[in-house]
Amino acid sequence: MPQTASVFSSLPETAAPLPARPDERLDLIRREAARARTAPRLDFFRACSLLTLDAERAPIVFARALLRVLGQALGQRPVFHRAGSEATSFDEDWLMRLIDRLEAGDHDSVAFLLRRRVPHDYRRSVAFLLHGLVSRPDRAA
Repeated sequence: MPQTASVFSSLPETAAPLPARPDERLDLIRREAARARTAPRLDFFRACSLLTLDAERAPIVFARALLRVLGQALGQRPVFHRAGSEATSFDEDWLMRLIDRLEAGDHDSVAFLLRRRVPHDYRRSVAFLLHGLVSRPDRAA
């Protein structure tokens, strides 16, 4: 079994891109955050080095990696509510805004949002994981 599969186990053979609707995206992030809470801790830089470049599976793999190491980058455990919850946490709003701005190509806002919460040593890796999360197999690279 490849190392990627063992670290990010139980991945479907094909995974859909990140949902287009914000409420569906947030629910996906929340479900993966709940799964990440029960997964063993993973070193941030190791997570980045183990990721798949398979465009079909990339969004879910990158989401799982990001959510397993986000607390390390933020210096505290992020708050995620249950899927379907009406309330949103600051961490959820921040992450959803990052995803939205990345997809819009607003790199200045992405840089600002990352600078406000993520220490310099982790910014590049968090940006890498976010880019992988929003990657779409139906878009040209």
